[in-house]
Amino acid sequence: PPPHPQVPGYDRVHVMRRTFYSVHLMGRLRDASSSRDQFVDAARKLSVMLLSEALGMLPHTPRPIKTPVDGAAYITFDMPDPQRELCVVNIMRAASSMSDVMTREYPGIPVGTVLIQRDEETAEPVMFYSKLPPDVDKRRVILVDPMLATGGSIREAIAVMRKAGVHEQNIIVVSIVAAPEGVDAVLRANPLVRILVGEMDRGLNARKYIVPGLGDFGDRFYGTV
Repeated sequence: PPPHPQVPGYDRVHVMRRTFYSVHLMGRLRDASSSRDQFVDAARKLSVMLLSEALGMLPHTPRPIKTPVDGAAYITFDMPDPQRELCVVNIMRAASSMSDVMTREYPGIPVGTVLIQRDEETAEPVMFYSKLPPDVDKRRVILVDPMLATGGSIREAIAVMRKAGVHEQNIIVVSIVAAPEGVDAVLRANPLVRILVGEMDRGLNARKYIVPGLGDFGDRFYGTV
């Protein structure tokens, strides 16, 4: 699809509105004493909330309808067709938990995968594998990664998609927690990409981990701590 202007009501970087419930779920994720079941449950519920918000950031088409009461008029909005116009791309392995939420809601949506791992010595991303839908350049992409720390993995994933023909304006990055340094790095390289995060944390520590953060998301979600 052609690039679309920013949807009204959203900034280029959008932080999900905090509620008592969202903070409760974030607390479950961040609490070092949470069990794996508690962590997984909170992660899935936050992913539903974030991905619903991400869908709201897509261009919708207005359409008039009539209600059953006196034939009253109402203007609805049709979202892009998930099977034909959207795809979700996850950065393995942690982000698979978020793309699974999207495929449960929209079973026909294509899923792309990028395997990028951080070199623990240099904190730089290392690309291992990518598999995108063959027509990804004709789709709007929701790129999911639960933690946006340095931004290196996200930048690499976006570079892969841009090489495949995806307009950066058609990419929405969705993360549960993010560090300002990583967000800045992504936007310096891709100024037209949009970013949606659950919470923006204070920053990175000397080891390039998000603070206060929540530990290693993949290990806690999949029980490999």
